[in-house]
Amino acid sequence: MFVKVGLQSGDFRGDTNAVIQQAIDAAGAYGGGTVELLPGTYTLWDSVRLRRNVRLVGAGNDTVLRKCDGVASGFAVDADYGQKKVTAKDVSGFRVGMGVVIADDRGGGWHDTVATITLIQGDVLYVDREFSMDYDADSGGLVCNSFPLVSGIDVDSIVIEGLTLDGNRETSRSIDGCVGGGIYLHRARRCRTADCVVRDFAGDGISFQITQDIEVERCEVRNATGLGLHPGTGSARPIVRDCKSIGNDQDGIFLCWRVQEGRFENNESIDNGRHGISIGHKDTDNLFVGNTIRGNRAHGIYFRDEKQTNAGSRNTFRGNVVEDNKGCGVRVEGHTVDLLFEDNTIRDTCSGGERTQRVGISAGEQAARVRAVGNRIENHVEAAVDGDVTVEE
Repeated sequence: MFVKVGLQSGDFRGDTNAVIQQAIDAAGAYGGGTVELLPGTYTLWDSVRLRRNVRLVGAGNDTVLRKCDGVASGFAVDADYGQKKVTAKDVSGFRVGMGVVIADDRGGGWHDTVATITLIQGDVLYVDREFSMDYDADSGGLVCNSFPLVSGIDVDSIVIEGLTLDGNRETSRSIDGCVGGGIYLHRARRCRTADCVVRDFAGDGISFQITQDIEVERCEVRNATGLGLHPGTGSARPIVRDCKSIGNDQDGIFLCWRVQEGRFENNESIDNGRHGISIGHKDTDNLFVGNTIRGNRAHGIYFRDEKQTNAGSRNTFRGNVVEDNKGCGVRVEGHTVDLLFEDNTIRDTCSGGERTQRVGISAGEQAARVRAVGNRIENHVEAAVDGDVTVEE
């Protein structure tokens, strides 16, 4: 099945997520197909949700999906586990069909609930999903219209291609990357995202959780309030290739929990607000080849502090450029073992007092079996290498 969506032409016509969703649902009911979004700017009041075997394609910079302006309210009454309604202090700005997050200051991560408003009666917002925990009005309880812009949940064999996603960051509240992102996949298999731009999103740019065999190619995430690229929560065999993560508030590429047997190739992680690449809890057996990690405000490559059974061990870095970061080029913490750095360039390109990259490869006291083979490591503030690192020419 092949259908077109356009502002004034196509098989489905309109300028919001609702018309896009109609086309996707039609293709999904048929068993799969391609939904082409014609050039134009579409306003999203809720997520565009992919269905199995559906390919959603746009015209690159000419097809823009922009989040609606933000609205938020505290609770007038606590919102309890298993409920499907929120009593808000102020319902103005909310509307039926709008995507929302229900959360409080004690939650975060998987504890936040993402839902859609189905009915508004007085000051009560009814939603389509039961709450995943108790939310306390006195602990920052909040309902806000944050949601993934494009999502695929419990799907396989979907394609997202050629879209520009504008998160309208200035008016929006952030959504936690475990439950949302500019592009968000959850319990997804054999899916591909290519040639997409995610900009100004309040949250993580591209997030995929509990997935297998996800490919992300030639995508760019810029100016997100959270992480740029966020594979995690048991994601096996991801491929992230030829992507750019630039100027995001947190890490450029963040491997969360149990990202394993992945390949990260020819990506750029530049000028992000924290680490260029962060690796941690059971993130093992991954290969990083030909990446550029530059100008990030903490370490270029950072291995988080984990105990031996949970450390991000057995990772290989080959042919990468790690330069001008405001920490170490590579910092290895925790009981991380069996790392190989081969034929990389790890350097500071500045001179004198302008240098910021303190050490090329720095291993903490508990790290072991860190090998550096044939690397070019030069011009650091303190040292080329410190800690237990075996250097081989």
